[in-house]
Order: sequence, then structure tokens, then C-alpha cells
Amino acid sequence: MSQISKTEQILKEVIQYNIDITGISETRWLGSGIGHENRRQAGVGVLMSPAARRAMLKWTPVNERIIYARFWSAHGKLSIVACYAPTNEADEIEKDNFYETLQSIVAEIPRHDIICVVGDLNVKVGYFRNYCPEITGKHEIGDMNENRALLVDFALNNDLVIR
Repeated sequence: MSQISKTEQILKEVIQYNIDITGISETRWLGSGIGHENRRQAGVGVLMSPAARRAMLKWTPVNERIIYARFWSAHGKLSIVACYAPTNEADEIEKDNFYETLQSIVAEIPRHDIICVVGDLNVKVGYFRNYCPEITGKHEIGDMNENRALLVDFALNNDLVIR
């Protein structure tokens, strides 16, 4: 998403569908955020409406792949963790580090918050009826990749579902 036109397209759709909060990934905006200032790699952000900005309680940019934000909402407090996970081709150490960091963030979220982990997790969950249907549901389609186990284990350990 390093091109301005893609940013404008996202903004147009957020306004059209009246979306208050959305995670964006692959921002690759040179010199913005935290992490490596001189390279365009990864990048994650949270795009929010003025109302969501006023309702924001906490903002924590963790690294170039994870941002945590907490909001007041009509249904209680809402914790958003916006992510851009390593691809299936990344080395195992990079993937493990990502999921360890993600786990440490989610573990610190107050237990009564509504938790949404959003963004590009670079996972193809696929459809396999006997593989954790309580997590993936019965309507998943497509192929699976090796990153699926990492995400499903994360969801199981944190009582989350994948949709």
C-alpha cells in the first residue's frame, strides 16, 4: 500500500460503508511509525473515524507488524490488535517471534474487553471439517497453508474465533 491511490481507495470505502475502525497492513510508509526508518517493509496501521479517535483510550505501536488500540464502545471496551504477520515463506524464527509478541499483547488485554485481531495474518485457513470447527467455523473455503496451525493455536489459546 505504498501508493497514495490505494490509500485513497481505502478511505473512500471506509467512508462509503461507515466503518469507524479498520486495520491496514503493508503500509510501507518510509519514515513513519516505529521500527526501521530507512526501509519500506511490513507496516501496519489503524484507520479510524473522528468518533473512534475520541473514544480511544490507549494507543500502543508495538513494532512494524503490530499496533494495539483500545476504545470505549456501546458494548464495553474494545481492544483492536492490528497485525501484518510474516508470510508462509518467512523463516520459523520470524513467525515464532511474531506470534510470541502477539500473544504477549493479547495476554495483557483486560479479560472483559471485546478483542478483535485484524489485518493480514498471511494465513489460508481452508476448509477441513474435523480441524477445529469451533475456531474456524464450517464455512471456510479454499486451500490451507502452513501458517494455519500458528493462527489456529493462537485462537485456541485465547478463546478467539477466526472469521
